[in-house]
Amino acid sequence: MRLNAAPLRELPPVTRWLAVLFFAGWLAELVLGFRLNFYLGLVPFAFTGQLWLWQAFTYIFIHADAWHLLFNLLMLWLLGRVLEPEMGSRRFLIYFLACGAAAALFTAAWNPGSPRPVIGASGAVYGLLGAFAFLYPNTTVYFYFLFPMSARMMAFLLGVMEFVLTVANPGSRISSVTHLGGLAAGLLWLWAERRWRERPVRSAPDPEFLEKAEVDRVLEKIAAKGQASLSRKELALLDNYAKRRGGRA
Repeated sequence: MRLNAAPLRELPPVTRWLAVLFFAGWLAELVLGFRLNFYLGLVPFAFTGQLWLWQAFTYIFIHADAWHLLFNLLMLWLLGRVLEPEMGSRRFLIYFLACGAAAALFTAAWNPGSPRPVIGASGAVYGLLGAFAFLYPNTTVYFYFLFPMSARMMAFLLGVMEFVLTVANPGSRISSVTHLGGLAAGLLWLWAERRWRERPVRSAPDPEFLEKAEVDRVLEKIAAKGQASLSRKELALLDNYAKRRGGRA
């Protein structure tokens, strides 16, 4: 499995429309600035205190500057063209939005009183990175486009780095806790999904086997206590069983 860009027209539909929404959100941020960020970005004190729950999704599509936008577009471009066909468009979209929303919840829980808007798709994109590492763990990727390693190792290093940055630099303008939340949510989602699919399925017992077992029990009762010990239900069971086998009890 190789990660590489593809022409826009060759991108799967959800990936393509997400890229369009990223670009539209960036244009809107250029025009409206802080007002857009405050109402549609993730503002933890408004999200938790005033229950502006829509922010868990709308913040994904707003970006602060061109470099922020381009990085997330590039990662969406590279990962979406691989993951969407693998997961299916509907599941891919739900997964992407769920990772973004989980990252928002994680961010708001970490710093619930913060008035600073958090914007950008990085939490959801880190969820895509987690999905790639989960589905293609041994694929060779280039960490920061320089260092070759397995996708599994990349996800581990990213998780460690974002955790350290979250704890060591809580006032940073880059919300590492959002990245960590998206990555963790994506990996947990896929792990739980795999466990559910691999759970042992109990097949329904064979009715004939159950009936035969009950008949054997009744016959053992006759041998031990005599036919007079049988109830009407047990006599009817033997009678019906014998009729189907060509005789009569």
